[in-house]
Amino acid sequence: MAARRSRAAGDQAAAAAAFSADTFRFLKALDFHQDRAWFQANREMYEQTVRAPMIATVDAVTAAMRRRKLPFLGDPRTAILRIHRDVRFTKDKRPFNAYAAVMLTRTGRRESEGKFYLQIDPKGSFVAAGFYRPAPADLLKLRRAIAARPTRFLAMQAALKRGGLALDPEEQLSRRPSGFAEPDPRIEAALRLKSFFVLRNLATADIVDPAVLTTACVGFAAAAMPLMRFGWDVLA
Repeated sequence: MAARRSRAAGDQAAAAAAFSADTFRFLKALDFHQDRAWFQANREMYEQTVRAPMIATVDAVTAAMRRRKLPFLGDPRTAILRIHRDVRFTKDKRPFNAYAAVMLTRTGRRESEGKFYLQIDPKGSFVAAGFYRPAPADLLKLRRAIAARPTRFLAMQAALKRGGLALDPEEQLSRRPSGFAEPDPRIEAALRLKSFFVLRNLATADIVDPAVLTTACVGFAAAAMPLMRFGWDVLA
């Protein structure tokens, strides 16, 4: 009886801290206003509909990752990205991110290379994993590893494909980087990439169900592991 009451209390707490239609309404309103005074006046709504569900999501996802022995760690205090934007070095002076996001790494520290990323966004939510805009020295290591052992890279791509994933081609050079001779045609496009990551879109119906969201995150992370292992081995 006590165990059932404990599970019921846990279910109620999870439901109270779940993403909802109010989450998306708040983020849309924040995007429209982009005003610090408005944010302060509506901070309680932010805490209830955005931050509390994100904390619960980090806890649930990291626990599920441990059970699946997937090397992605994070603490809500550092894994959740700030809603306030750093506008010091950009022309875009909007003070807030109109989305909620979390970043996990194999060490739990955000600066570690190779990341799992979740973004809750009215304009389109998604999960991603990989090596996004790595430092020039790391990018060169990845490209050299691909050129030196193309069959290993192609095997990694094939493993991703079996999991329903493919490297995102969004960020790439218009031509082959300097210093690389004409490669195997099968890796030509990969050598032009500036980032090595995979991405999967999330439906709103999945996001507002905590159990479904956790399962989606963990399933995606497992499918992305061929890329993560490849990158970590190269950068080690």
